[in-house]
Amino acid sequence: MTSGLILDIGGNTAGEATILQTFGHKFCVSDINEFALSISKERIKKFDLLLPYYSACDAHNLPFDDNSFDQVTIIEALHHFIDYKKVLDEVFRILKPGGNFVSLEPYALNPIRRASEIRDRFRGTIEKSFSIKKIHDLLKGSNFTNINIELISQGKSSWKLEEIPIYRRWFAKLHGLLNEKYPKIFGNLLINAKKDGTLKSTDDNVDLSSIIRCPITKEKLLLNDQKDVLINKSNTFGYRMFEGIPILIKEDAIKL
Repeated sequence: MTSGLILDIGGNTAGEATILQTFGHKFCVSDINEFALSISKERIKKFDLLLPYYSACDAHNLPFDDNSFDQVTIIEALHHFIDYKKVLDEVFRILKPGGNFVSLEPYALNPIRRASEIRDRFRGTIEKSFSIKKIHDLLKGSNFTNINIELISQGKSSWKLEEIPIYRRWFAKLHGLLNEKYPKIFGNLLINAKKDGTLKSTDDNVDLSSIIRCPITKEKLLLNDQKDVLINKSNTFGYRMFEGIPILIKEDAIKL
């Protein structure tokens, strides 16, 4: 990890970021669903934990300056995005030189994963995953270097098993056991890649407001007097706040 600012893309209710912040890491959690982020915010306040920054945004058009983050994480979310190349290009753009990209993804050649994807297609839904070659080629195509991809074991946590219907729980336990015993076949992809350069020491007090920008005009954003809308410098577009979370999505912009 890093002592600088980390962006977690597709963070949903920020479970991973909440845990990692207790170890001293500083996060901005982003997701296209501002309601999921607000649930995280409410939960963290309830348990008197340290709040990360939040930003509702589209991973294909990140509302941040170039070279802004020491590290970017995407945990089991990359395969849900429409255009992988565009997302990875955006990740590369906002990473500082020497910054790291870390991701965890399901493995396409896991036999159980493949069976579930075939089942989903018959149901009319499409769930995708990556082979090692596919994700390596995508990262290389977005100019990442020092690419390292390995299959790791995760198993199944007891609380996740409790959320699974009883009639399917035995299968989830079996999958978890196979994942632990044979990660080279049933494991998940742990992905690490780097943006060339040397990561310079960073100011631990960096404020999110100093690096956010309009996703349409790319200008800096400033809060209005009522502190409920962020407005770009040319006063052409505004972005609403939802429970203190900026909604920095192009399609949700207010034309002024």
